[in-house]
Parts: sequence; structure tokens; C-alpha cells
Amino acid sequence: MSDDRCMCTGLRQAAHAMTAIYDEALAPSGLKITMFRIIRRLSEAGEPSITELAAIVELDRSSLGRNLKVLERSGLVAFDGGEDERSKVVKLTSKGKAALAKAMPLWLGVQRRMKAKLAAESDALSRLMSVVKTELEADTRT
Repeated sequence: MSDDRCMCTGLRQAAHAMTAIYDEALAPSGLKITMFRIIRRLSEAGEPSITELAAIVELDRSSLGRNLKVLERSGLVAFDGGEDERSKVVKLTSKGKAALAKAMPLWLGVQRRMKAKLAAESDALSRLMSVVKTELEADTRT
């Protein structure tokens, strides 16, 4: 029997399962991994524009905008700056900083656990990311 399992489907299922593992670990902080990812990068970046933050977290601007609205409604981030959406900067609120401080050790724990369990696969994941980026770049050139 040939291996006709869809690689994309398999990767999406693995990503969904990994997201659930991280979400469960982060639950005491009130954050999901998607929220944590953004506020962690935001804390490192200072007060970037939405466009700058989109590049940092590698999301398109509209997807990031939707995520930021959720974070804003939760009181974790605030917008500051000009009247134009492009000139606004994003910053962590004190509530966002507190949530990040609570989440960081939880994230570190699950990160260490997953890295230990998947150590043998880390080279394969790096190769996968390299292949995917090369394919995406090739698609944009054609």
C-alpha cells in the first residue's frame, strides 16, 4: 500500500494537537498560545506599529489586527498614536505585562517538555521549515 496520507493534513493535525498542549499549560495565566505569542513578541519589540508587529510575528496585517482586537478587549494591549491606522503603535498594558509574567514560566515548562520529547525530530522540523520557506519564495517568484 502506498503512503497517500496528505502531508498538509498531517501537519495541521499535529499543529492543532500541539496548540492544545500549549493552551492547557498556559491556562492558569488566562492566555492561549496565540495570545502569548503576540504579547511576548510585543514585549520584546517595545511599541511597534501594527505593520512592524505583523512582520515580527510573521502574520499578515489583517490577521494580526483581528488578534489585537481580542487582546485589546481583554485589556492586554492598547493602541497609541496617530489617527491613521498605519501610524498607531501597539503597547502592552500593565494587565498584559502581568499576564505575560504569569505565562512565561508556564510556557518555559511546556517548551522544555516538548523539546525533550521531540529532540530527535528537531532537525526534521528545521528541514521542513526550510523547504516550506523555499517553496513559498518560489511561488512568489512565478
